[in-house]
Amino acid sequence: MDVVLEAAGDLLGAITFVVFGAVLLGPAIGDASWGIVLYAVLSLTVVRMLPVAVALIGTHARRPTVAFLGWFGPRGLASIVFALLVIEEGGLPDQEPLLTAVFVTVGLSVLAHGASAAPLSRRYAEWVQARAVPETAPVETLEAMDIPWRHRVLEPDGT
Repeated sequence: MDVVLEAAGDLLGAITFVVFGAVLLGPAIGDASWGIVLYAVLSLTVVRMLPVAVALIGTHARRPTVAFLGWFGPRGLASIVFALLVIEEGGLPDQEPLLTAVFVTVGLSVLAHGASAAPLSRRYAEWVQARAVPETAPVETLEAMDIPWRHRVLEPDGT
């Protein structure tokens, strides 16, 4: 059952991106200014990667892991849904630049992440494999349950 649900989710996600590209991205590209394109680039780099790096403080993840998770981390599907809510509900003054920025950012994300997925994943996997020595195993090679947390959460009895 999990496989069927996962496949259905993948299919619906793919359909969403096809509709996005066919209906929303074309007009947005025509309306994009240099400021919107600059925002899209910053959104895919600093705005997205910095919070991921902050969230990983204390996990002892190394720079390649932080960079990899920051680059391939949070995805654009939620942005499309939120933009569609803005369109549906309306009422925002000057919503066109906002929607254009969202659509250009998601389009750029699809292009940049799609083009870089295979080579960067291969390079990162090779980096992790080269460090998978048991006595000096970095956090990247540990099972999720073995990763040390910043603070231990105590049970109600204080243990």
